[in-house]
Amino acid sequence: MPKTIFQNAALFLKKKGNSTDKDEESSYRTQSGLSDSSHSRAESISGSDRPRSRKEEECLLNLQLACQLAGIPASDNTIFRFACYYDFNHDLARKALIERYDDPHLNLRMEGELVEQFQNLVIFPLPGLMTKNKKHEVLYFHACRHFPAEMDTNLLIKNVCYVMNEMSLTEEQCRNGVALIIDLHQWTFKNFTNECSHKFLKAIQHQVPTKVASVLIVNPPRWFPKVWKMLKKVLSPSFAKRFVILKKQSQLQDYLMDGYEGYLPMEMAGSQDSTEIVEDFVDLKLHVESNQQVDALTANEDGW
Repeated sequence: MPKTIFQNAALFLKKKGNSTDKDEESSYRTQSGLSDSSHSRAESISGSDRPRSRKEEECLLNLQLACQLAGIPASDNTIFRFACYYDFNHDLARKALIERYDDPHLNLRMEGELVEQFQNLVIFPLPGLMTKNKKHEVLYFHACRHFPAEMDTNLLIKNVCYVMNEMSLTEEQCRNGVALIIDLHQWTFKNFTNECSHKFLKAIQHQVPTKVASVLIVNPPRWFPKVWKMLKKVLSPSFAKRFVILKKQSQLQDYLMDGYEGYLPMEMAGSQDSTEIVEDFVDLKLHVESNQQVDALTANEDGW
């Protein structure tokens, strides 16, 4: 099993130390499969060979003009994400963008309590894993590691939004969306409250403009169907249809790419160490965001 993108990134960072050489970092990203646009969410979105249609170009142009007229400092990435999420329907995208452009969940940083939240190994991306059609990247939620009575559900929401933001950095990612695995192994009523479940389901549906193409629920307890009948009422009918409850974990073969087992965490009898995946992901994001701060300070100094 080859090293994951995040593991390769960690090795790269160790070799580079505190270097901020952008050319070498960009070269590394290209070699390891990371889009260079992931260097900053504030930069222009890129990473797609697919030409835009006339409808898409007109929608994006009108949204840019609307933001300028309203004094909204929305980045190209944010504008494209909203446009794509609403299938380039200008009216819907414009309304959502004006209402939510300053939602803090769109501009989360890897710092403080969020770092500690990631260390709980609750929600994280599974690098290299794709769905059967090779379109959707996959994130993982190990639900038994969140205890609503003891842990802050708002941090759980920030956790999933941060990952979804990081999986929406290129046009191709925005168009394709993501797949979510919800692992309910060892999930009990200690891990469940109506409030927490409702907040989480609403968050993955529309907290940030990332398309969730499918949600694969695996290892559900026997009593889950009764709970699910109640929970899915908070979802739109179209979104609820994207949920699939798998009675057997082996059924993942019908939804994930060939060889998917090698990309799953050990908790699901896979080959990947969750702690290593998360540590490498956090280290990479801390490095990237630190460089962004340096760049911002340099730009401010040059502007004086």
